[in-house]
Amino acid sequence: MFRQLFKSLVVARQASAALQVMQYISDNQLADIGFTRTNYVDGIKAQILKEFNEKDMNVTYEIQLPNSLQVLA
Repeated sequence: MFRQLFKSLVVARQASAALQVMQYISDNQLADIGFTRTNYVDGIKAQILKEFNEKDMNVTYEIQLPNSLQVLA
């Protein structure tokens, strides 16, 4: 849950930053990096989500319960 909230905050901030960048960058510069004004923000969001998802696939979570919490058979 916390991880999803963190991802959402990062993606929202990155989208906001991308909108600010578009004020200072020309159409030719956008074309040089493979974007247009219509797909720049969505492209940046997709890149960030892709990076997060790739990192999440390589993470394993292990939880060790203390002896007092283990179920007795």
